[in-house]
Amino acid sequence: MANNKIDIGINQTKGSFQLSGIVNGVEKNGFYSEGTSSNGKAYRKVNFGVEIEKGKTVYVSLFGSVQDNVYFSKKIKDENGKDKTDTKTIPWADRMKCKLPEGYRLIGVNCGCVKKVDEKTGNEVNDNKMLTPFDACREMTNLKDGQSVFIRGNISYSEYQGRHMINFEPSQVSLCKPIDFEAEDFKPNALFTQPIVIQKVKKSETTPGEAVVEAKIVNYSSIEDTELYTRNAKLAKTLNKLKPYTHVKVFGDIVVESNIEEVEEDDEWGDTVNRMDRVGSPFVRKLMITGGDKGSIDTEEYSEEKIDHALSVINASKRAKSDYGKKDDSDEDDWGNMKNSDANEDDDMDFDLE
Repeated sequence: MANNKIDIGINQTKGSFQLSGIVNGVEKNGFYSEGTSSNGKAYRKVNFGVEIEKGKTVYVSLFGSVQDNVYFSKKIKDENGKDKTDTKTIPWADRMKCKLPEGYRLIGVNCGCVKKVDEKTGNEVNDNKMLTPFDACREMTNLKDGQSVFIRGNISYSEYQGRHMINFEPSQVSLCKPIDFEAEDFKPNALFTQPIVIQKVKKSETTPGEAVVEAKIVNYSSIEDTELYTRNAKLAKTLNKLKPYTHVKVFGDIVVESNIEEVEEDDEWGDTVNRMDRVGSPFVRKLMITGGDKGSIDTEEYSEEKIDHALSVINASKRAKSDYGKKDDSDEDDWGNMKNSDANEDDDMDFDLE
């Protein structure tokens, strides 16, 4: 596969997630599909739900296509005794049969979607396989609705028809011990970590007690706008003190909430509003910030000038392709005294969030 990566002059702000839950949606149309893309390469994709609490589902999806090569890596020591990663490039056709020195591991997706009996212990264990995304999509067709899984992976951001999209892409899917939402000790596990380039913090216009954090996410070939949220008034005020284009790593919970407001008024015709007309989806998913890493704050690497330059490089690359007809972790203190004359003008905004 051709390498479409361009040098935009700044590093990616890669987000990650992990969650545990119960698989659903495997038996529905759209769980697995395959085909051939416009460049003639075969592709596969999966999309399924993971219920993280009773009635609350997060969707994960993975796309993979045939590549020219695959890559194996291993941690080694350099001449100065420091750790470094050695990478081997292997032709696609040899990905399942190549023999490399011990310790090299395919860079791909860790799949433990099938059980097997361990020859040494006789216990039932996951049949773990490290696969390319293309092969992992097929392996995930072994999943069944109702199975409990642990998933970790990367968060990707994109724009589609004017909508800002968030996608959870697994790098590990493993069967785990059965999850019981009714158990007394049950606690949801749906977490994220995301470096952001902060733009603005404001009170939510629709949800009392909530602040909206507007931010930019740097991908390898695009810069996307997104919104995160927090219900911690102290943290909201701290984030609001950061000047725009400040980099900071935040973390928290992936929450799924009802998107239907309660109707309190009615007349002789009952409810005054048809909720089907008002709500596109009955649930909304949010990245809810609970803490931030004050040690990650950087006001230089993602300055407005560098972001603008990166955008100009991205736009120039898009024009060039068009010309050729191508398609294209929790800390709740206030981070100390962060007095900054360049901070948001509303840094004294009332963030009691009541």
